[in-house]
Amino acid sequence: MSESKRRYHHRHRSVQRNDDRGGHRTTSQERPRCNAYRPTTERHVVVDRHAIPHSNNWHRSGRSEHRSSLQSDRQSSYRSTESKHCDAERRNDDRNRDIGNQIDPRRSSSCSGSLKRPHSQEGNNLKEGQPPKKRGHWPKKELRPTGYKRLQELLSKEKEEILIQLSSTNFGFQELLNQKEEIRRDLRALILRAIVCACECTTAQASLNSFLGKLQNSEFFYHVQHHIMSLKDDGNDKIQYEVEIQDIITVIRTMIHRLPDTIDDVKPSILLLTATTDDLLAEGLINEYVMESFKELKKLSKNTQGAVRKKKFNVDGETPPPDNFREISIFPTINDLTADYKPYLRKNRLGGSYDDVDHYLDVHFRLIREDLVRPLREGIKEYLHTKDDSNKRITSIRIYYDVTIEYPVCSHDCVLYRVHFDVSRLKGVRWQSTKRLIYGSLVCLSPDDFKSVYFATVANRDVKDLENGFVDLKLENEEEFEKLNECRYTMVETSSFFEAYRHVLKSLQEITETSMPMKSYIIKGHHKVEAPSYLRHNMTMTYDLTPLVNDTTKCLVRLAGNSWPTAKSLQLDESQFTAFRNALTKEFVVIQGPPGTGKTYIGLKIVQALLYNSECWTIDAVHHRVKHSPIFVVCFTNHALDQFLEGIHSFVQTGIVRVGGRSKSEILNSYNLSQLRKKLREVKEVPRYIFDRKRDIEYEMRELRGVMDLAEERIKLTTRGVLCEMYIETWMSCDHYKSLTQNRINNENIVVTWLGLGETIVTDTVVDSCQNIANKLNEEPVKEEDDDDDDREMDFAEEEDLLIEQRLIDTDVANDETLNLKEIDTLRQTFVYGFQLTENKKEARYLKRQLQSYDKMTDIEAAKVDNIWNLGLDDRWRLYRLWISKYCNQERQTLFANNYKYNELGKQLQEITLEENLFLMKDAKVIGMTTTGAAKCRNMIQRIQPKIVIVEEAAEVLEAHIVSSVTQGCEHLILIGDHQQLRPNPTVYDLAKKFNLEISLFERMVKNGMSCHRLDIQHRMRPEISSLMKNYFYNGLQDAKNVKLYENVKGISNNMFFIEHNHQETALSDTFSQSNIYEAEFLVNLSKYLIQQGYKPTEITILTTYTGQLFQFKKLMTSKLFNGIHVCTVDNYQGEENEIVLLSLVRSNEEGKIGFLKEKNRMCVALSRAKKGFFCIGNMKLLAAKDKNWGKIVKGLKQKKLIGDTIRLCCQNHPEASLDICEPKDFDNCPEGGCKKPCSYKMQCGHVCKKLCHSYDPEHKNIKCLEPCSRMTCTFGHPCTLYCYQKCKDNCDVQIERHLPCEHKLTLPCFKNKGTVVCVSDCQKILRCHHACKEKCSQPCTAVCCKVVNKSLPCGHNGEYKCYVTDPLDCSSRCAFSLKCGHLCEGTCGGCKNGRLHKLCGSKCGRKLVCGHECIEPCTRNCPPCRKPCQNRCVHSKCPKKCGEKCTPCRMRCEWQCKHHECTKQCGELCNRKRCNKPCKKSLKRCGHVCAGLCGEPCPNKCLICDKEELTTILFGNEDEPDARFIELEDCGHVIESKGLDRWIDLEDKSVQSKACPVCKTPIRRNLRYGNIIKQIQIDIERVKDKVNGQISFDDKKKLRSEIEDLSDREIRKSLRHEHKLIKTPKHVADMHNKIQFLEKLEKIRGACSDIDNIQYKTIERKIKTDIETLKNYILKPRSRFSEQLLEDILSELQRISFLVELHVHKSKLQASQISKNNLTDSFTTVEKCFTDVGPLKEDDINKIQACLKNIRDNCGRVPGISEEERLQIVKAIGLSKGHWFKCPKGHIYAIGECGGATVESVCPECKSKIGGKKHHLRDDNKLASEMDDAQYASWSEQANMENYILDNIV
Repeated sequence: MSESKRRYHHRHRSVQRNDDRGGHRTTSQERPRCNAYRPTTERHVVVDRHAIPHSNNWHRSGRSEHRSSLQSDRQSSYRSTESKHCDAERRNDDRNRDIGNQIDPRRSSSCSGSLKRPHSQEGNNLKEGQPPKKRGHWPKKELRPTGYKRLQELLSKEKEEILIQLSSTNFGFQELLNQKEEIRRDLRALILRAIVCACECTTAQASLNSFLGKLQNSEFFYHVQHHIMSLKDDGNDKIQYEVEIQDIITVIRTMIHRLPDTIDDVKPSILLLTATTDDLLAEGLINEYVMESFKELKKLSKNTQGAVRKKKFNVDGETPPPDNFREISIFPTINDLTADYKPYLRKNRLGGSYDDVDHYLDVHFRLIREDLVRPLREGIKEYLHTKDDSNKRITSIRIYYDVTIEYPVCSHDCVLYRVHFDVSRLKGVRWQSTKRLIYGSLVCLSPDDFKSVYFATVANRDVKDLENGFVDLKLENEEEFEKLNECRYTMVETSSFFEAYRHVLKSLQEITETSMPMKSYIIKGHHKVEAPSYLRHNMTMTYDLTPLVNDTTKCLVRLAGNSWPTAKSLQLDESQFTAFRNALTKEFVVIQGPPGTGKTYIGLKIVQALLYNSECWTIDAVHHRVKHSPIFVVCFTNHALDQFLEGIHSFVQTGIVRVGGRSKSEILNSYNLSQLRKKLREVKEVPRYIFDRKRDIEYEMRELRGVMDLAEERIKLTTRGVLCEMYIETWMSCDHYKSLTQNRINNENIVVTWLGLGETIVTDTVVDSCQNIANKLNEEPVKEEDDDDDDREMDFAEEEDLLIEQRLIDTDVANDETLNLKEIDTLRQTFVYGFQLTENKKEARYLKRQLQSYDKMTDIEAAKVDNIWNLGLDDRWRLYRLWISKYCNQERQTLFANNYKYNELGKQLQEITLEENLFLMKDAKVIGMTTTGAAKCRNMIQRIQPKIVIVEEAAEVLEAHIVSSVTQGCEHLILIGDHQQLRPNPTVYDLAKKFNLEISLFERMVKNGMSCHRLDIQHRMRPEISSLMKNYFYNGLQDAKNVKLYENVKGISNNMFFIEHNHQETALSDTFSQSNIYEAEFLVNLSKYLIQQGYKPTEITILTTYTGQLFQFKKLMTSKLFNGIHVCTVDNYQGEENEIVLLSLVRSNEEGKIGFLKEKNRMCVALSRAKKGFFCIGNMKLLAAKDKNWGKIVKGLKQKKLIGDTIRLCCQNHPEASLDICEPKDFDNCPEGGCKKPCSYKMQCGHVCKKLCHSYDPEHKNIKCLEPCSRMTCTFGHPCTLYCYQKCKDNCDVQIERHLPCEHKLTLPCFKNKGTVVCVSDCQKILRCHHACKEKCSQPCTAVCCKVVNKSLPCGHNGEYKCYVTDPLDCSSRCAFSLKCGHLCEGTCGGCKNGRLHKLCGSKCGRKLVCGHECIEPCTRNCPPCRKPCQNRCVHSKCPKKCGEKCTPCRMRCEWQCKHHECTKQCGELCNRKRCNKPCKKSLKRCGHVCAGLCGEPCPNKCLICDKEELTTILFGNEDEPDARFIELEDCGHVIESKGLDRWIDLEDKSVQSKACPVCKTPIRRNLRYGNIIKQIQIDIERVKDKVNGQISFDDKKKLRSEIEDLSDREIRKSLRHEHKLIKTPKHVADMHNKIQFLEKLEKIRGACSDIDNIQYKTIERKIKTDIETLKNYILKPRSRFSEQLLEDILSELQRISFLVELHVHKSKLQASQISKNNLTDSFTTVEKCFTDVGPLKEDDINKIQACLKNIRDNCGRVPGISEEERLQIVKAIGLSKGHWFKCPKGHIYAIGECGGATVESVCPECKSKIGGKKHHLRDDNKLASEMDDAQYASWSEQANMENYILDNIV
C-alpha cells in the first residue's frame, strides 16, 4: 500500500473514533474525496454542539412538586431523548460546526474574572504527545474517551455498576473529562447525569471518594463552568433546565460533603450558577424548589469554607450530641472510659410496645454499646487504682505491659500491625487453649496511663507468635500511631467481639422509620399476625406440597383455605403440623422446640415447601412480575448452619450459597461463597467491568505489597541474625566504620567477629577483648531441654477454638503474588549468622536474647566512642542495636509511607468484591450465614433484600443482631428456637439481668403474648431421661414411640444416675474458670469402662459446665483409647445429642457458690443431651441447698433412687457379680470392664483365654492368644518362634553357617539357598587404575574410583584429586588470573570455567575518587558515592554532608578583594575579577620585613630575608629570582612561588579531580586566588555526583520492563521482573540493560541450535545447550555490581558459543546435503582444535576461527549440494526471471518455464515425489525455492499480478 493510502486509512479511522466519543469532527474540507475504501454500513454523523434533544411528553403540574417527581423526570428526560438525539444526528449529517470555539465574552462577564482551567495533575504530568502511563504488566492500547452512546447505555445499569465503570481505567471516562476541546452540550448534560447516579451509590464509600478525587484532578469543573454559561442561550423547556441545574447542584454538594478541600475548585461554578439561576428564575424557567436547593448549597459552601479555613471540619462527626444515639461514636471515647457518671440506659421492654422506632433503636443501641464499653471502663479504673499492688487480680480485662508497635503487616485487603508485648509476666498462660487475644477481641493501648487511648482489634492469632509475644492488630486512627510508633504502651483487652458490635451498632444507627421491618410486632407489640404481604395480595394462592407427602399423589393446598392434608401424610406430628401451617401462612412466626422435638426437622420442611413453590412468593402481586428473592437462613453457630444447609441440600442441589469460611462440611464445600467465586472466575463469567476494576486494584496492591513485604522481612530478619556491615554502614559514623573494618580479612563478616560470634581476628588490639567475650559466652548457663511427651493429647474442641470459629467470617483470600522466595532467600543470605542456623543451643539462646533486647546506646554515647574494638561485650551489643534500630526505622518508614494507599485500595477491593458476590448470588435460592456473618455482611443483605428470613437458634441471639440482619424487604420472618434453653450471653451480667439484655427477640415476643407454636413430642431421650424435662421444664412434653424401645446401658445397673461427692473445686489463675480433678478422673475412668462394654468412643460425650474442666480432661485423656470421645462445654453443645452423655458439674466449695449452675436455661441444656444413657457427677447437696430448681430435681431423683455417692456396675457375663464405684481408683477392680473372675474361654487355637472377665469381644474373634506357638516350620525340625495368634513364617529363620560359591563364609537363615545369597564381604579385585575395588563382593566393581591421588589435569594444574577426575572443570586449584582491575582472581580454576567466567573480584577497590578519598568498597567498575565526611569548604564554612552527596553552594558574599580588584559575586559562584599580581606592601608582624606575598592574598608566614634559604629552594625554577613573590596555601601551609604555582594550577587536566599542593598533594579547597579553578572543578564533581546519585526516570524503568517482557524464556522473565522491582539508581538500570542484551544474544544462539538436526551431532548439541544454560545462570546470578572483567568474560563466552554453534550448523547441513567436505577438512580441523583447548579463546584463535568459518560458508553455498558459484552459473544458464524455481516435498529443486505457472504434474527424478500442479496452481506440498534466485513470490501469483497495476491511480 502506498504512503498516501496509509495516511488516508489512518485519518479515516481517526474520524470514526472521534465521531463516537463526542470530540472533534472533521470539516467538509477534511473529508476524503472518494469512498473507495469506506465500508458500506458506515455513516458519518456531525452534531451541532448547541442542538438539544426535546421531548413533548415532559410535564409538570406546578412549581412545588415533590423531589421524587423531579428525580423521576431526570431519569425519563435522558432516556427519552435517545431517539430524538439520533434523529438530530441524522438531520445534521451535512452540517459541521467547530466545537472548539472560545467562550462567549458576554457569558463570562457575569462572573468576576475570566474562566480558568482547574489544575489537573494528570494533565500536567503528561507532556504533549506522550502516551499515558502504563499500569501493570498487561499490554494496554491508548484509551479512547467514552462516547455518547456508551455513556447513555451505562445509565440503564445499577448505581453501583455505574460508579465502578466510571472509576475504571479502561472505560475512558477520565480521558473524556481531560479533553482540551470543548465537549458538546448534550454530552456534558449526560456526563452530569452519570455522575449524579454514581453519587447516589451509598454502598461503596471508598470507591466513591476515590472517584470524586479523580474528578477534582481532571478538567471536569472547567466543562461544568462552560455548561452553566451555555444554559441561558439554549432555549430548552422548563423541566430540562430544572433537571440539569439540580444535577449540577447535586454533584457540587456531594463533592463538598465528601471532599471539603474542593471548595476552592467549585467556587467559580457556584458564582456562575448564581447569575444563571437568577436569570432563569426571572424568566420563569425554574421553580422555587430548585432555588431552595441552590440556597442550601450556597449555605453549605459558606460554612465549609470557614471550617476548612479554621482546620476544624470533621467529616465523621466524632463529637455527637449526647441525646441522639445516631451521632454517638461506635468506638469508645476517652470520656466513656474515665467518666464517673452513669451512662444513660433504659431497659429492654418485655411487655407492651415501644413509643416509636427511634425509641426502640435508642434503647438497644445504648445497651449494646454499654456491653462493649463497661468491661473496659471498669477494668481500666481498677487497674489505675491497683497498679502498684502486684497481688491484686483484675477480672474484667487482661493487661499486657511493654507493648511496642513493631511494623505493619499486609493482609489481603488491609494493613495490620505486628505488636510485641512482654510475655515474661505470662509464663503460666497456655496460649494454645487460652481465650486471650483471640480473633476479634477489642484491645486498648495507652502510652500514658490511659490519659490518651488508641483502639485496635485482634486480626491474626498464631500460637507460636503469641508464645514469643507477638500478635497482629487492626488499628484505628493509624495516622496517630505513625507519630507514636516509638512509644511503649500498656495494652488492655476485653473479650468482647468488637467486629460484631461494630456492625450491629452501625446498623442500628442506619435503620429509619421507613426501613424498620416488622414494626407492628417488634415495635408496637401487636399479637394478631397477618398473612405475608405476597399472600395478602393473592388470597387464592395454592401451594403444591407433593414432595412432603409420603405417597406419590398430587397434593395442592389453598393457603387461605382449610383443605390441608393430615399431619400424618406430611410425616409430621400434630404440634409440628400446626407450626408448619402457621409458618406458611403468617408473616411473623415463633416456633418453640424443646430438646429432641425436631426444630431443625420442621424448619427444613418449611424451607422445602417454600422453595418448591417459590413462584408464588417471588411474584410481585402489584406489578405482576417475577422479582427473584432468596430465602435467607441465619443460625447462631457454624455447626448449626452447616446442619441446616446440609438438610436443605438433601432436596435442593443448586442455588445454595453458604457465606462464611469456617464450614467443616464436605457437602457444602462447593457451595461456599469463596468456592463459588473461584469457580465463577475460572469459567470467566465475571462481568467485565468488575473483572477489570478488580484486576487493577489487585495489581496495585500486589505492587505495594511487594515493597512492604520486603521491608517487613528485612525487619524480621534483624531479630534472627547479625546484619553484615555493608547493609548498616549508612547508619554508622565514618570513624566507627573505619575502626570496624581496619582488621578485615578477605570478605568475612567483621560484625560477627566483633560481636564475638565467629572466628575472631587475631591482632594485638583485639586478642584480649575477644578472649574475654569467649569466656563470658562460656559462662552462660545451659538449661536442659524438656523431653518430648510420648503420649499425644486429644484434639479437644476447646472454647477458644469455638469462639474463633464463630468470629471468623468469610474472607476472600486474594490470589496474591507474595514475596518471591528467591528475594527472601537473597535477603536471608545477607544474615550470615543467625540463632536459627547454629547447632549450639547455648549460642542460640545467647544470640536470641541479645537480638531481642531493647537496651541500646544513645547517639551521644555513640559519638564518644573512637575505637569500637575497645568496647566491652555489652556495649558492643548496645552500639550494634543502635545501628539496627536506625536501619529498622528506615524500613518502617517505607511501610508507613504505603499504609494509607494500601488500606484505601483494600476498601475499594471489598466494595468491588461485594459487587462480585451480588452478581454471584443473583440467582441463589438459599443464602446461609451465621448471626456474626450477617452483621458484618449487612451491606450485602440490604442489596439482596430477601423476602423470607428464617432464624434458627433464634432464642440464643441478641435481639439487635436479628434486627440488623432483617432488611426492609423482609415480608416473612420465621423464628425457630427455645427460650427455655440457652439465652443470649452479653458480656456484662448486670445488663443481662437488670436491663433484660439477655432476653432475645424470640423470648420477648413470647412474653409479649404473641402466639408461640411449641413442638410437644420429643424423639431423643429415653423416658427416664426425658422425665427430667417433663417434670421440671416442659409441662405436656410427650415421648415418641421410638425412645421407649432403646436397649439398656451395658455394664451399669441404671440408664441414668447422679453421683454425689464433696471434693473441692480448683480455680484456674489464667482463665478465671473452675475445675474439679475428682470429677474429671471419675468420668475419664467411667468413659473407659463404657468403651470396654463395647461402645464406640464416638457414641460417648463428656460435658462440663466450665472451660477450666476441659484442661483437666485434656491432661487425663492422652491414650488413643479415647480418640473419638467428644469433650466440650455445655454452652457449645446446644442442639447436639449422643447415645451416652457424662456430665461434670464442677462446682463444690465451702463458700456455697454455684455460679451459673443456678440458671434454669443451662440446666435444661445440660440434662437433655443424652439419648440412651446419662450419668452426672457433682456436689448435689450444695446445688440443692443453693437453688430451688436443683432441690426439686434432687428430691425427685432420690425418690427414684437415681442418686447416690456410688454407682453400681454389673458384669455382662456374670450377672450375679456387681461392683459399687465410689472413687476413681475403684475402677481398677474391673480392669477389663467385667468382674475379677477369669475368662477361661476356650479359643479356636485350643488355648484358654487367660484374661480376666471382659465384656468386649465375647466370641474372642479379636482376642490375641499370647501362648508360644508349638508348630514346626522346616525340615530340620526348628520350632516356630512366634506367639500363637501370629501367623507362622513361611520360611525358617534360624541362623546357620554356610560356604558361598565365592569361598566366603556367611551365617544365613535356615530357609536361604546359598546360591541366591548376596555376599557382603569386601571385594578383593584391582581396578584398571591399579587401585583396590571399594565395593562388596557381590556388587559390580567400582566404576568411579574416588581414591585421592596426585595428578595433572588438562588445564595444567597439579594437585590432589580423586582418581576419576579428568574434567578440567573439576579443578580446585586457585585461578590466580590477573583481572582487569589488577587484582588476582580468588576463584578456583574449575569454578571460573578454566578462565572463561571468572569469579567477581572481592578485593578492596583502593582507587582515588573524584573527591580525593580512597574508595573502600569492594572492587567494582564504577565506584559508589563516597561515604566519608565532605572536605569541601570555603572561608565561611565547611560542608556538613557526606562526600558523595551534592554540596550546597555558599550564598555568602565572596571575600576575594584587594584595593585593585573586588569580586561582587556570591561565594559559591565563579568570581568576576582577575588575579592581582602586584606585590603586597604590608609588613610582617614577627620581623617587620616586607611581605613576600601578593596584593589581596593572605600574607605568607615566611619572610624573604629571614627564611630566604627555605623560600629559594627550587621547585618550579623562579624561586631565586629577585622579583619572585609567594603564595601560602591555607589547606596545608606550604609557601610556593606564585608564577610557577599559577602555571601549575592553570594546567588543564582531563580527569575530574581536585587540584592539589605540588609538594604534599593536599587538595586545595580554600585558596581565593585559585577560587575559579577550584569552583569549576567542584562544578564538574557535582555533575559526576548527579550522574552517580541520579534518579531513574519512569520511562527508563518502563523501557526496561518492556525489554524484559520481550524475552521468550519464562524463567528469565520471572527472575528479571523481581530484580526490576529493586532498581533504584542509574547504575542498576545500566547493569540490567547489559543483562538483557546478553540474554537476548543468548536466546538467538539457542534458536540457532535448532538447525543442528543431524542425529550424529546430538551429543555436541547437548554440550552447547549445557554451556548456554551455564552462561545464562552466570548472567542471572544476583550481584551488586558489574565489573569490566565480568562484561569481557560474558562477551568472550558468547562469542565462543556462537562460533561453536555456527560450526556444527554447517556440519549438519553438509551432512544432510551430502556435499563433499574434503576441501574443508583443514578448516574444520583448525576450528575444532581451538575449541578443544582448555580456557577462553585467544585473539589468534578467534582470527583463525573467523577465517575458517568464512571459508566454510563460501564453500557451502545457500543451496544444498551445490556451491554458491555453481548456483549462480545454473541460474544464469537457465535464463528464467525470478519466481520460476520450486522444490519438491523433499527439497529437490526444479524449474517451471514459460509463465511460471504449474500446468501439469510430474515426478521428481531424485525422489519420485510429485511435482508441478494444474491450472496454474502449484501443488500444496511443493514450495517456491527462493534460495535459487531470491524471489519473494512465484512469477504466477496474486502478488506478482498486482505489479501490473498502478494503485495510486485507482479512484
